[in-house]
Formats: sequence, C-alpha cells, structure tokens
Amino acid sequence: MSNLDGFEKIVKDKLQQQQYDYDSSQWNAIEKRLPPPKKGFPWKYIAAASTFTIASILLWQLQNTENQPVKTSDISISALTDSLKITSKESYISNSTKQIDEGIESAIIVDDHALIEMNQTAGQIDEPKNVDNTLEQVVISQVPVEPLLKDETQEYSNLSEIDKVDPQSSKIARPSAQFTITAKEACVGEKLTFNSLNKLEDTRYNWDFGNGETSENRFPVYSYKVPGIYYVQLKATSTKHEEIINVSDKIAIQINPTPSVDFSWVENTYNAVPTVEFTNLSEHADSWSWNFQNGIISDEKNPIITFKKKGFYQITLTASNVHGCVKISQQELEVVTDYNLLAPNSFTPNADGINDDFIPEALKILNVGFEMTIFDKRGLIYQSRSLSNPWTGENQRDGGFCTQGAYVWIVKYKNQQGIDQIYKGTINLLH
Repeated sequence: MSNLDGFEKIVKDKLQQQQYDYDSSQWNAIEKRLPPPKKGFPWKYIAAASTFTIASILLWQLQNTENQPVKTSDISISALTDSLKITSKESYISNSTKQIDEGIESAIIVDDHALIEMNQTAGQIDEPKNVDNTLEQVVISQVPVEPLLKDETQEYSNLSEIDKVDPQSSKIARPSAQFTITAKEACVGEKLTFNSLNKLEDTRYNWDFGNGETSENRFPVYSYKVPGIYYVQLKATSTKHEEIINVSDKIAIQINPTPSVDFSWVENTYNAVPTVEFTNLSEHADSWSWNFQNGIISDEKNPIITFKKKGFYQITLTASNVHGCVKISQQELEVVTDYNLLAPNSFTPNADGINDDFIPEALKILNVGFEMTIFDKRGLIYQSRSLSNPWTGENQRDGGFCTQGAYVWIVKYKNQQGIDQIYKGTINLLH
C-alpha cells in the first residue's frame, strides 16, 4: 500500500480525531479482501476510491453513534474482589467496551428475559460478507459476552417463571418442591405423612391435597375421608425472594373404601342353654374376626356364643376387605348369671328316691353326644356317655361306693357348629 500512504495518513488523522484507536491489522484485513491489481488496469485508483468510500461510511457511523443515547439494560453484575461480593447495576453499551479494573473478576447473572434478548441479537450477526461487515464485526467483538449460569432447579420439580431478579443477590437459592409420601395407596381414614425434601430454611410451603384442602406445614399428616383418586402437589416459595417458586409434579394417590363396622346382639335361651346371638352390621367388608374375651374366637359372620360366667365382656369385631382396609369395633356385653349346664352343687345317693343321682340338667335338654367324668384327689373314678347312666356315687376304679366329700366333674360335647364345649364344676356327695 505504498501508493496510498498519503490517503492512509488522512484517514488515520480523521480516526484519531474521533478518538478511535488505530490498528494497522484492520487495514491489512481490508487489503486482503481487495482483488489483486492487474497490469494495464488502474487498480490503485479503484483501491483508493474504495478505501475513501469505506472510510467515509465509517466516519459517518461514528458521528451518528456519538449523537445516540446510550442504552442501558437491566442486567445485574456481581464482582468478587478479594473474596468480597460487590453487586451493582451496569450499563450495556453496544458501541464501546467497558474497562474493568485489574484484579477484579466479573460474573454477570442474567434473568430469563435478558438471556432471550441477547440470543436474538446474537442470532442477527451473520458471517462478514463485505468490508463494512468486517469493521462492524471488529467493533462488536470487543463487547464482553455474558456467561450462561447453570440452572440449579431441583430435579423432578418445575421452576415457575422468574419475572425479576433481586439485584441484592448474586446467586438465588431455589427451594426444592420434591417430597415423599408414606404410601400412594391407602384407606379412608388412614394417616399419611408428607415429607418435604427441601433443605432451605427460608421457605414457605403450600400443600394441595387434591380435594380442596391445603396445608402450610413442612411435614403434614393428613387422612382422606372419601374414597377416590387425588392429585397432590407441593409449592415451595422463597420467603426472601417471593418470585422464586418451585412447583412439584402432581402425584396420584388411590384412596380405597374402609369397612363400616358395627354389630348388635340378642340374649336368649336355646334348649336350656343361655346364648348370645350376634348380628354383623358391617358394610364394604369381605371377612370378619370376632373375639369374645372368654377364650372363644370366631370367623363366622353371625355367631352364637354361650358365656358361662357372669361379668363384663369386651366384644371385638374386626372387618377387612379386598383392598386390605381394616376397621375395628368394640362393645361391652354384661352377663348377669353364671351358667354351668344347670348342674346342681350336691346330691344324696341314699336310695330314698330324692336326689339320688347326679347329671347336669342341661344335658337332658340339649340332646347331644357328651362325655361326663368324675374325679377325686387320686384321679378318675367314674365315666359316662349316656343320660341313662348318671353318677350314683359308685367308684368304678376301686369298686364300691365313694365316701362323703367334694368331687370334680367335667362334661365335654360339641355344639351345633361342631365346636367342642367343655364345662366343669364341683359336686358334693352327701349321705
């Protein structure tokens, strides 16, 4: 470019008047884009004219730029100086670079909207196609590019849109909306514990149980009163930055019906045996279990039970269904009289025709197979399986008759349900 030294000097002086740093490498780049000169053709004049035109355009753009107001975007810049956090609002100047003091590292946090605007601007920059674009690209390349920050939103939760970033915070901690639950399938009335996995202190919780009821506890305990499918969701909000909200996925919970358990009873005398007939009033149940607190249990729906001793009995009915839902009901029953097969407590086997033998009176009415045994202090002395063979005081073990005193009797038989019934008592033999 030796032939253009005069013109280059003029352009250089103009650029220095505009306070724009001169860089000869830029002119070298322009020279490389110009076509090589050919013999016999005045390329030097064409090159000079082109250079003058380009310089004029550049000077015109610089003059217009000086008259335009500086655009300031709402970008939060935080700098670290000797481990001290500094936060400030900075202007984004598109036509010049910002000088940063030595020893200061800068990190720019940009909200979602600012990132979108920068991406759109960057998308409009194409590969340089001519000298003008090359010069503009050189200027634009001096503007620092904002680094993208890692999104620290917790996995399995959806971050709501952030409309505004707090300029006082260089890094915003987002509360987690993840949670666990004791079970995804439960029964009506069963208590479920919800456990938030968030570890931040400054968090407000809003639980939606899917039935119109909510809770603000961090670890709520809740039970559903109606069967169905409910969708539970947790919203976690930072109490320091109200705009920072995380919302969990909706979790479906299946609530199954629980049996409605109730029962009633009627006392009556059946073949001289006092019994209690129980009626099961349960609903939504498929199986039952009774406990009568007298040593007898039953899985019948409507059992009939005999209570031998008077007193108070806690009757328990447990009902369950195919979903595994269980419900228990308890009621107290009072028995006012003792029952022991209507057996007398003494007899006189003296052949006077009055009370000469012993056999429980109820066996004469029940008409069931039975076994009656009599014992003294040494062991078995009498055994009978027929109503026609009552005990008349004889000793089958030793022969002869027993002496006056107290003896133990035991009667066994099966009731109408095929369950063994055992009765025992004491009989006094008198002469």
